[in-house]
Amino acid sequence: MELEPAAHVIEGMRATLFHNPTAGHKATKDDILAAMKLADFDVRYVSVKDDNLEEAFGKKADLLVIAGGDGTIAEVLTRLPDRAMPVALLPLGTANNIARSLGIAGTPQELVGVFAEFLKAADKGEKAKGADNLRKGRALLEKQVKGAKPIELSIKIDGKAFNGEFLGVEVMNVPFTGPGLPLATKAHVADGLLDVVCFDAGRRRDFEKWLEAPQDAHAPVTTRQGKIIELVWADTANRLDDESYGNRDKKQVAEIACEKDKLNVLIPVKHPSQKAVAK
Repeated sequence: MELEPAAHVIEGMRATLFHNPTAGHKATKDDILAAMKLADFDVRYVSVKDDNLEEAFGKKADLLVIAGGDGTIAEVLTRLPDRAMPVALLPLGTANNIARSLGIAGTPQELVGVFAEFLKAADKGEKAKGADNLRKGRALLEKQVKGAKPIELSIKIDGKAFNGEFLGVEVMNVPFTGPGLPLATKAHVADGLLDVVCFDAGRRRDFEKWLEAPQDAHAPVTTRQGKIIELVWADTANRLDDESYGNRDKKQVAEIACEKDKLNVLIPVKHPSQKAVAK
């Protein structure tokens, strides 16, 4: 999957809003709808918890808006039939790695252009809770890294073998993953390449230390880039986006590549968060 940034939103559009009502952000369905209507959108609401996503894609719209976390965004984007359709993201999750990687941040009201007097400022306690969730996620990962056994993994990157023993491997096309960790700092969503990030068993302590302040330095990992990635493993748990799968003792194979058709994702022009993308 590739994302191609677009420059701006035109007012007066017909918009279909795909919303996850159970996402962690305090903004409610009514908050988002009110903000979009004030910004002159004609809005059709769709809950991603309902079974009518395919039907919603068939309705005429000038813009699709996805309000939720990484799982919600991935679910809608991977099922989108028309890749030329402009898409706007309202990040409502905890890590928001996809939106974070694109430099998209802020409340839904800010992102749809509503004036300050109409804003419902997010509760400070909720922001702290979100940050606390990231810290807890990083602490849990650090604990897992300390006790992790190295695994034998066969990797092919565009047909070339890159094998070894690793604590883990991530295949990414955005810089951030997991609890907001900038693992693939050179990743670009629109270059057609995937970043294979390997956690070297010999650098376990370096990685544990990095997790304490991941914003201060590059991750102590080995990274390779390619268009087609093949992984072969056995007896090891694995994850696809935010879905985890337990250990299986039999051989497993995964081939990963970016889809050829790009998506058209809208990014706020000159948004302050864009300055932090390269960190």
